[in-house]
Amino acid sequence: MRSHKSNETGGLMFKYMVPFLVIGISSAGPLLTNGDFEQTLDTAWTQTAYYPTYLDTIDRATGFHPDLDYEVRVKKYDYAYARLSQTVDIWTTDLEFSVDAKLYAYEYTSTASYWATASIVLAYRNVNGGLLGQTRICYNTPHCPYTNSSTFHMRLAPDPNNWYTYSFNINDELDSLPGVNPADVAKIEVALYDTTNGC
Repeated sequence: MRSHKSNETGGLMFKYMVPFLVIGISSAGPLLTNGDFEQTLDTAWTQTAYYPTYLDTIDRATGFHPDLDYEVRVKKYDYAYARLSQTVDIWTTDLEFSVDAKLYAYEYTSTASYWATASIVLAYRNVNGGLLGQTRICYNTPHCPYTNSSTFHMRLAPDPNNWYTYSFNINDELDSLPGVNPADVAKIEVALYDTTNGC
């Protein structure tokens, strides 16, 4: 299954807004259920918000992108995170992942302890659901503390103003995560993730 778009509408009051359209993993056929968001979000997707406020949003509409189909937006204001996620069982890591996304994060203070990031996260999990490692396609503000490691790989979004297609083979991506044994990966969680730290 291909994944296709994420979109953003900005505002000075918001740290970031992250709308997305279609997300998927593909091999012989689709693995994600409702990966194009044409069904309501309670179909296969899990919504999570930590320290939610009335300004936070996880919503689905047809107006986030110029095309006529549905997109979903994940927006978090001020602190902690909002996430839309789905975990699938896999039988191989020889899978193609593709997503069209527009990611935006805004840091409205120069204080080093405040930061934000908007991400598409692929979390590689073992048969029991334990986290082995992550790939994050992300747009980070200047003080974001994320760094690459043997189990954490960032693919940085070029800018917050345009849509981009990100495509890669999961096997190839795991070469960037030497701390993750591909043979141990039994599940992949795909998440649209807004994270803020006190901005």
